[in-house]
Amino acid sequence: MMTLSSTAYRLRNEIASLDGVVIDKYNAHYQIQFFNKNSIEREQELIQALKDKFSPEFIVVKYRFKDYSEIKTVFGNNSKTIVEENACKFAVDLLDTLNPGLFLDMREARMLFGKEAQGKEVLNLFAYTCSFSVFARKNGALKAVNVDISKKNLNKGKENYLLNEIEILQGEFFCGSSEEYVDWAIKKGKKFGAIVIDPPSFAKNGKKKFSVVKDFEPLATKAVSILEDNGTLLLATNYSEWNEKTLLKIAKNAFEQNNKKFTVLAKGTQGEDYMSFIFLTKL
Repeated sequence: MMTLSSTAYRLRNEIASLDGVVIDKYNAHYQIQFFNKNSIEREQELIQALKDKFSPEFIVVKYRFKDYSEIKTVFGNNSKTIVEENACKFAVDLLDTLNPGLFLDMREARMLFGKEAQGKEVLNLFAYTCSFSVFARKNGALKAVNVDISKKNLNKGKENYLLNEIEILQGEFFCGSSEEYVDWAIKKGKKFGAIVIDPPSFAKNGKKKFSVVKDFEPLATKAVSILEDNGTLLLATNYSEWNEKTLLKIAKNAFEQNNKKFTVLAKGTQGEDYMSFIFLTKL
């Protein structure tokens, strides 16, 4: 059984279980997120509860309604901190965007991926701040190619590499679309021992748009074609209309299209507010 340890985790059930409210801890930095207006009158009460129980250095409130979003500092001055997750370090900035740099829901998946990446060259699609690659390299991956359309995100990934004293190898950071990179890898006959596909529900790259509903399965099918025999594939999504069964169906179709078989190593979700993931190995 894997041991999980982290200085960043979800606090919601420790503070209050309120409709549409999520509370996250990043060391001594905290964020309260309101996803609807049902419990917004409890805002000051929640802020005070955090102050009384945790002696915070910084608190931010984020309103994430369908028609409106806002980030508001309510306590402290420095929004930046460093969190540690199973000996891996990550830079977090609670004021940078609605997402501060590390998705807490993928903690177990990161550990699984890191363990399976040992001795392999891995591909991290929609890499964001490259947390999967940090775990992979720290666990002995030969190389981790990070693909993201945001140069800003990739620069944060490089910062996380430096925090963990990981040497940046040639070709580890590619600024562009995941589809573009996979198409190039297919053309060049490139193979990877482990691949992670963890996209946003929607992404825009110039005039092109990525939609999970429309584009996830075709991308997964192409990814299987560049996965080595006995390689591992991690599929994850935060799309609220999908679950593990959806991902399993996508995986089944992707492997069948490549005339390959697979077995499930792990699957899971850490609650309704969290992504689902499925971890596979190619036979």
